[in-house]
Amino acid sequence: MSQENKDNIQSFEVTAGGVSGDLISARRQERRLKVGLLAGGYFEYWRMYEGLRDDVERDMQHIADRLSEYCELIYPGMVDTLDKSDAAGVLFKEENVDMIIIAQGTYMVDYLIHQGLLHIQESTPLLLFASQKHQTLDDSGGYKASLQNSGPMGVIQFACGLHKMKKFMNYEVVVGAIDDPQVYKDIAMHIKIREIIMNLRFWNIGIIGHILRGMYDFQYDKTDVTGKLGPHIMDIEIKHLSRILDEISLDDERVTEIVQKAKNEYQISGLTDIDLQRGARLGVAFKELIKQYKLDGLALLGQHFIEVQAQTTCYLGLAEVLSNDLAMAVTEGDVLGLIVSKVMKDLTGINPFFGEWEEIYVELNAVLLLGHGFIDPRTARKDRPVKLQRACEEWGFEGNAPGFQATLPPGPVTVAHIINHGSDWKLLVSEGTIPDLPPIEISESTVVVEVSKPVREYFREILLRGFSHHAIAVPGAIGCQLEAFARQLDIEVHWI
Repeated sequence: MSQENKDNIQSFEVTAGGVSGDLISARRQERRLKVGLLAGGYFEYWRMYEGLRDDVERDMQHIADRLSEYCELIYPGMVDTLDKSDAAGVLFKEENVDMIIIAQGTYMVDYLIHQGLLHIQESTPLLLFASQKHQTLDDSGGYKASLQNSGPMGVIQFACGLHKMKKFMNYEVVVGAIDDPQVYKDIAMHIKIREIIMNLRFWNIGIIGHILRGMYDFQYDKTDVTGKLGPHIMDIEIKHLSRILDEISLDDERVTEIVQKAKNEYQISGLTDIDLQRGARLGVAFKELIKQYKLDGLALLGQHFIEVQAQTTCYLGLAEVLSNDLAMAVTEGDVLGLIVSKVMKDLTGINPFFGEWEEIYVELNAVLLLGHGFIDPRTARKDRPVKLQRACEEWGFEGNAPGFQATLPPGPVTVAHIINHGSDWKLLVSEGTIPDLPPIEISESTVVVEVSKPVREYFREILLRGFSHHAIAVPGAIGCQLEAFARQLDIEVHWI
């Protein structure tokens, strides 16, 4: 290739997944959070109590050892003088830490901490660990023991100073003894939240199509989404998908592999081999599209947009994408639902259920979430077969097309979604229980959620607060984690 041609860089619109000027060449791998630990005590106390300095140094090292399990930790050693604090701040700046945890083995005057923070951008999040050595009052240890439990007093003083200075206001707090396992679970949660937020900034979402006409609740501004939540959104034309699809035959070995997997793992009814092949062919196209355009998330419009082109539903293909952890994926162009799904997966390790508020079940005090034809089959309850049946809705294809019937296992569940009303961002958080019910005989994936307040009032609150008609559900109780995520991004939380 001539030098002239090498310099003639083109857009991803025409390079078909090759190197281009407006698409990263390799998909970025998510990284661990880099955390700086500024921990120490007050030098004035060392001369007063023999052995105190060594005790506090061991205590702070214990904290460092525990924290290193959850992050890439930068610990410069115990800080007890202005020089050491300054050196710690320089190290944190050189290492470009993403977050700083502050702990005090004794009461510390504020300047011993602020000197280190002089080197740090004020947008850097802090976690204040109000740490103490003992969980119970040591009534025989004298003033030395009291000093080793006086860290919370120093942290309270420091937090008050931040408010008065209006600096580093983006902080979280954990309180407890340095040998309390729950303390480190709480800190790990906040580290994970910041890690999610950090990696969201590098997340690439591809949207194929648009929001279904008339669904005003999902309309969004790309700039607002990137500015608030971080991900970049790129439009992928239907021609890009069609080009890939045209290169895949029904007897392609990749198609055959997906069809065989479906026959081995799902209970199939009402579908012919051709029906399965068409669905699998679209799944292969989705995989190739994600690979070529380095996508982390995929939001698409099935209906008359893709299903007419592919002569099948998107559902078998989306299940393949999810069950192989290739990307997060949703339908109807719900970009915010896609981002919430990613956050919930990061918190639980489980691909969430993507559905919509359907109806209330007064006798059980529950709501029914109706799916969109697909589910990650790995998340379905294990004591029932995952069924692959004729999809309930037909949007322009001939014959039949696959759709899933499955549900999540009984147990705790969290339901969430996010919405922006102009400049106001709101996060819905709801914790409930999935009861052990007989199968709902409908060719669709469903989840029934028992709620804590009267279900009529529950549903009424969703409407009054203006949330969208989609609901994202994941096994487990992660409401507190979602609230911490929202707080860090200045998003209003609505518990329902």
